[in-house]
Amino acid sequence: MNLLIGGRLPGGASGDDEAMVAARREVFDAGLYSRVIDAVAVRIATADVAAVLDAGCGEGSYLAAIAAVGGCAAYGIDISKPAVRLAARRHRTHRYAVASSYRLPFADASFGAVVSVFSPRPFDEMLRVLEPGGMAVVVTPGAAHLTQLKAVLYDAPRAHREPEDLDDSRGLLLETTERVSFTIDLADARMRLRLLEMTPYWWSANPARREVIASTLTTVDVDVIVTTYRTAA
Repeated sequence: MNLLIGGRLPGGASGDDEAMVAARREVFDAGLYSRVIDAVAVRIATADVAAVLDAGCGEGSYLAAIAAVGGCAAYGIDISKPAVRLAARRHRTHRYAVASSYRLPFADASFGAVVSVFSPRPFDEMLRVLEPGGMAVVVTPGAAHLTQLKAVLYDAPRAHREPEDLDDSRGLLLETTERVSFTIDLADARMRLRLLEMTPYWWSANPARREVIASTLTTVDVDVIVTTYRTAA
């Protein structure tokens, strides 16, 4: 289902393309991001909610893990048509739509929880669709996220800056903040390139640097911040 205003965003195709979402599915299926996925899912499980929305659901792995442990109705939206198609094909009991996080196609107070993983986080919209006492889980990169990858791609790599808008939550009350950090073993050369391809860094990687990653990048650090908010009851 396509619920973008006018059927698409201005400028043509929107969001991650088919190759990017396929690479992300392969990396997730290999378990390389399982600690991040589990960290998100366990927060929803402890909240005991009836329905959850993944705003920026990608190919559906996070939402699937949440639904599996939380036993809740699962809804996902993304501006990427290939991502939504891939998610819907595997997770047929979930509800997916092509839509924008800035104009969520849901009524007020529809969800007990909203999740945003490496996605835009319009807190006004999250607050609108959350029930009283509802939970928002926001995942953002930490300063050390994928540092080895960036060291190959850029002559002067910069650390991720902490997102400023996490302190501008528009009525959502900060509950917990946790840093999830670990090192991925990239023994498989194919998986090194798939990890790169699932990120926006792929587009700035010339063939020579892609080859360096494929032949030499044996480990990479994952460093993310998982922040939980609540609405007023």
